[in-house]
Amino acid sequence: MTDKEFDLGMEQIKRQEKEGLRLIYDEYGSYIYKLFLSLVKSPQDAEDLTSDFFLRLWQRSEQYRSGAGHKAYLARIAHNMAVDHLRTSGRLSFTLDDDETDYDPPDTVRTDDTAVDGISFDEAVRSLPEAEGEIVSMHIGMELTFKEIAKALRLPLGTVTWRYRSAIERLRKTVKGGTAV
Repeated sequence: MTDKEFDLGMEQIKRQEKEGLRLIYDEYGSYIYKLFLSLVKSPQDAEDLTSDFFLRLWQRSEQYRSGAGHKAYLARIAHNMAVDHLRTSGRLSFTLDDDETDYDPPDTVRTDDTAVDGISFDEAVRSLPEAEGEIVSMHIGMELTFKEIAKALRLPLGTVTWRYRSAIERLRKTVKGGTAV
């Protein structure tokens, strides 16, 4: 779905036309569910959050501003909802990041395609630590750039690229060694 098509769907939602929500749900419903599942690790919670997500999209349609990139907008809403859910359920833990001032940009070669041979994308993402799995889901599943992911998650670009590279390295080791991460 292009930004223009998404904007048209959001305009329909603002006019209380359910067709706009249906179009957006058809395009992103599965992805949003998988993103929630990778974050909350519970199919039932992921289903509930997905339903709540599209209800929130409907109720807060007036807040959407076109031109900011709809994929990052959707990812930011989902991320915030998952964090809120984990926080209220007492399952959110925080870790300190390494020093992010010195990092190499990620390889331009798509390493994700070669890293997950032999296992499904969902299995691969579930095998990763939560923070890394979220970034892999957003980069591969939703095709967001690292810059868009950093903006959506409100993280420094260095953290996003470092976590992505770390995740891909874990997946390579998993595939080569035949063991779970």
